This record gives sequence, structure tokens and C-alpha cells, in this order.
Amino acid sequence: RLLRPLAASLAALVAAPLGAQLPGIGLGGAIGANLPAERYADGAKPGVVGNLFAELRLGAPLALRGSLLWSRSDIDNPLIRPANVDALPPMSRGDVTGDVNLLGASADLRLDLGRSIVRPYVVGGVGVYRRRVAQDIAGATDEFRSLRRTDTDVGYNGGVGLKLAFGVASVFAEARYYSVKTAPDRTNFVPLMVGLSF
Repeated sequence: RLLRPLAASLAALVAAPLGAQLPGIGLGGAIGANLPAERYADGAKPGVVGNLFAELRLGAPLALRGSLLWSRSDIDNPLIRPANVDALPPMSRGDVTGDVNLLGASADLRLDLGRSIVRPYVVGGVGVYRRRVAQDIAGATDEFRSLRRTDTDVGYNGGVGLKLAFGVASVFAEARYYSVKTAPDRTNFVPLMVGLSF
């Protein structure tokens, strides 16, 4: 008799995600591959990306999300370009080495497009991103070797995901397009991630 209320509560928790999303706080994280896009892809290689977030779930179908994103990619073409480009030597594959790290925080809105176990959704928002580039060009003059540059800029993101609910936990896959207003070219990239939320 004492176990019956506990069993009923557990059954309700398991069954709840099969219908509407319950209001409350949620946590999640994801990891995956970061694919540079447009001009950013000319210098940066595909890299790794991670994401941590907390959600304020307002009840189906909306949630407000605060996200932290980190990414690291190697580079094979200059991302730091001097004003006097003529001072750079002719470059071939392997002459440019280094890496680019991105760290950002964003405020996002998630909108579920269904209430079943398999639940597609759209997500997007705005944030602030810090990009740190470490770059070296073989054969260049000393002033163009071991260059470092850090920029902090505003960016936006938007994408789609697919969530599979298991009780109070969900497994999800997500793809988003990010665009950060760095100079002289925007930093555009597409993270492809899989993760877990509670």
C-alpha cells in the first residue's frame, strides 16, 4: 500500500512527455562537428563543438533557452590578413597553421512542432561570441608570424532539431546556422550535434 503512491507518481512522470511538455526548468548538453560556411570555410577546417543549456519550459510548445557554445577548428588559410597583403609570401598547403576557438552565450527560443514521442522543433536566438585566432605563416616576415587576434561580436543563430522523449529525458539531434559579425568577414558555421536533455 505504501508503494502504490510512489508507483503512480513514477508512472505519471514517464507518461507526461508523451503528451504536452510540462512547465519547469530543464538542462541539457550536446556535442558534435562544426562545419565552417562561406568565407569562414576558406580558412577554417571542420572542428568540434559543444553546447550546454538551461531551459525555462513554459508549457507546450514553447521554451526559453540560455546556451553556452564552444568550438575549436584548425586553420589552413589566413584568418588574420594584414593590410599589406603584398608582404606575404606565396602560400601552399601546409604553410598556414594554427587554430580558431569560439566561445559564446546566447538567448534562444525553442518551439516544438509536435507532442508525440518523436518531436521536431525549431530553435534560434541572438548572442555574444568571442573568437580567438592563433595563426602562423611559414616563410613570412617576422611581423606576420605567430599572429594572435581576439574579437567579441554579436551573432544570431537558427535551425531545426528532432527530439525523442524517454520519460523525463530526451535524446535529440540538432543542426543550426550561426553568423557572427566579425571583421573583415562574418564567421558563419553550422554545428551538427547530438545530445541529451532532462
